[in-house]
Amino acid sequence: MKGITVEQLARDSGHGLELEVISGSGGLSRKIYNPRIQKLGLVIAGYMVYLHPHRVQILGYTEISYLRGLEPGAGERIVHELCSRDVACFVVTRSLKVPEYLLRETEERQIPLLRTRLVTSRFTERVSEFLEEMLAPTGMVHGVLMEILGVGVLIVGRSGIGKSENALDLVMRGHRLVSDDVIEVKKTGALDLVGHSPELLRNLLEIRGIGIVDIRQLFGVSAVRLSQRIELVVELADWDSSIEYERVGLREDKYRLLSIELPLMRIPISPGRNASAIIELACRNHLLKKEGVNTAGDLEQRIMRLTLQKEGEE
Repeated sequence: MKGITVEQLARDSGHGLELEVISGSGGLSRKIYNPRIQKLGLVIAGYMVYLHPHRVQILGYTEISYLRGLEPGAGERIVHELCSRDVACFVVTRSLKVPEYLLRETEERQIPLLRTRLVTSRFTERVSEFLEEMLAPTGMVHGVLMEILGVGVLIVGRSGIGKSENALDLVMRGHRLVSDDVIEVKKTGALDLVGHSPELLRNLLEIRGIGIVDIRQLFGVSAVRLSQRIELVVELADWDSSIEYERVGLREDKYRLLSIELPLMRIPISPGRNASAIIELACRNHLLKKEGVNTAGDLEQRIMRLTLQKEGEE
């Protein structure tokens, strides 16, 4: 199971979390596995069954005030039981003063206790964004990722079939390269996949017979982009006369990536076929389908209506 350490959370500077470690620094290697956070109001009120230990645990003004308002010894017992549940970490918001027994218990058990000056709502928003990004399922795929007419297109196929050459032609048509050869894919949300290039390969394209070229240097900054949401997969395949290829467009194939199914177009390659133009056409057709225009489906409906009409006349 993918997780991040509390130390990664504490050191992040890109999301404005403004965290400091005030106790339990020996436990910074503890792992956070869930992108959702938990506010501890219900838990410290006695409902320990609702504790999710592998989440970031938030102690805001309400929780700290509740602990301070308890009878002597009651707060210590709650915190002792809470810390015995193998919690990943605690975060106190609004730079609130922490009860000494909480500092003592977290230090003894080596559970990181962090503090931020942000109010709970603002911190929750920022840390949730950070955790979603860091804990999103990821994977690698071999191919070329392009942005064509605003559509993220993953071009796949066997090595040497012409993926990079078609990518170059598409760049020369005004479209943009995201990554060649290796694409890092991250699942964001329930149904979205975002692909980007490894830093080492950024802006680079391999053309057999020429070698590695820098698309950004050759065509300018508008010819590349850092990342792109993947909406369509195009598979380039060798032409095989024994295979009956799709000629109408009624069949909808799928390409499964990180448990998400994407529309798949299979394009057979043979001498004289302009594959890059066909890829661009596939993107235009994909955009039409998103707007509710399905040419193949409309043709099928017209044929069915004509057939029924002729049957009625007989």
